[in-house]
Amino acid sequence: MSESYYFGQGKLWIAEILAGGLLGPWVWIGDVSELSGQGAETRVQHRESFSGVNAMVRDFGKELGMTWNATMHQLDADNVGRFTRSRMSAQIAGTVTGEELPNPVADGDLIALDHMNVTDLVITDSLTPTPAELVRGTHFDYDVFGDVEILTLPTSPAPTQPLVAAYSHGATKQAAFLAGTDKNYALKYKGINLAENGAPILVELYKTSAGLLQQLSLITSGNQLAGSPVTFTTLLDSSKPASGDLGQFGRFVEMAA
Repeated sequence: MSESYYFGQGKLWIAEILAGGLLGPWVWIGDVSELSGQGAETRVQHRESFSGVNAMVRDFGKELGMTWNATMHQLDADNVGRFTRSRMSAQIAGTVTGEELPNPVADGDLIALDHMNVTDLVITDSLTPTPAELVRGTHFDYDVFGDVEILTLPTSPAPTQPLVAAYSHGATKQAAFLAGTDKNYALKYKGINLAENGAPILVELYKTSAGLLQQLSLITSGNQLAGSPVTFTTLLDSSKPASGDLGQFGRFVEMAA
């Protein structure tokens, strides 16, 4: 056997296993700074009772398996939703007119609009036929999250309530934590071994169960970007023959540089 070493870099791809065992589209989950696998087995051991020394006479493994740990740094809605078992939804960009605020509102109230990613908010009162417009920075303020803060309502004359909002909103994508279903995924790691002149390395896992994110860091400090660990458990893929070259769990493929 020739001398060789390993220093790996590469991309981790994931595909949802759909009904009937079909694979959804492969998706690169972004920068992954750590990817490692650990084998597991249950050992069955027996010591004899006839010699007086209780020697080991049987030692074999069963319940074989592997777990894989990855640390992700692309913490977008898709990755967070995928590994928090979320229900995904999206909002397309649009405009809103005539959204009534709670009635009544008072100075200091904080009100959430029906949409987020808000721009160009205009608030008027309900006076007919010519509604009075409130002034941003004097009477109210708002942020991109769709929260409206009532600062100081005019008093002379006082606005006719309910107040009415009109605004534009951009697209958003949402992951509702723990509201989705458990899913299985195929994994594919396409890497290079920098210690051996960039030799290509492929690792495929045919069927895995993804655990929940072990940590989701939302406030960071120091000089390190946030990373979220997630664990995958290798499952038996019974669609592949046990005696086939691919096996039923996964494979490690080494290619010449």
